[in-house]
Amino acid sequence: MTWALAIPKAALDNPAARHVLLCLANYAGSDGRGAFPSAGTLSEDTGLSERTVRLKLDELEKGGWIAEGNQAIAAAYIERRDRRPVVYDLQLKRGANAAPRKERGADNRTGCSSQQNGVQENAERGAAAAPNPSVNHQGTEEQQPREISELVAEQDRQALESQDDLQRFAMFAEWNPPVDKVTAQLTLAGLTLEAITEESLKSFLGYYVAKPRLLDSSGGWCFRLAKWLKGEKARSASEVEQDETQTDWTAKGVRV
Repeated sequence: MTWALAIPKAALDNPAARHVLLCLANYAGSDGRGAFPSAGTLSEDTGLSERTVRLKLDELEKGGWIAEGNQAIAAAYIERRDRRPVVYDLQLKRGANAAPRKERGADNRTGCSSQQNGVQENAERGAAAAPNPSVNHQGTEEQQPREISELVAEQDRQALESQDDLQRFAMFAEWNPPVDKVTAQLTLAGLTLEAITEESLKSFLGYYVAKPRLLDSSGGWCFRLAKWLKGEKARSASEVEQDETQTDWTAKGVRV
């Protein structure tokens, strides 16, 4: 989602295609892979027709923003082949900003040059003289295994989080929206975290717990919650306007 939001308007100036890409990103894992919402789901999310959604997906694929991914992912969740949507991978490198590079002759702290016996030795253009990883730093034999185990544990944690992002599940009463994902969705909807009240969350959960066949990812449920809260806000504003109109007409009747 962050990647899709960061795409410059000049690079993808079609509003409909951009909207489809943003919604598609909701269903992808943290590595941008494995998004397979149906055209009907994207139509509901974007407000566009299914035909328009399919056309925009074709445009995004031709433009290099998305590509067909591992179709076995959809097969694992949907048994009937004729009902499986296409699995897409977001092309995260498309339009990515190049990493900044220091000019030659930078100081030693950048790792771009070194100095031995009073002679300045600049690295070749494009060379990356990066510092040694932490496991190669000088230290005791006891410190190094500990650092290695911490690195492995962090890699395992990131892998598990990536798998969790791909997992679709039915809504349940004890669900709590992840703060990072729901904050991003609320921002897109023009709302803040204060919009999630205990009453509104219970109303949302009650509606979707009653639909056990509806599966979605963690990011997808956060998107639905933001959409639900935005609808509640609109309904509340409409009711206030009706009350004010009724009060105004009543007051005019009294004056008559």
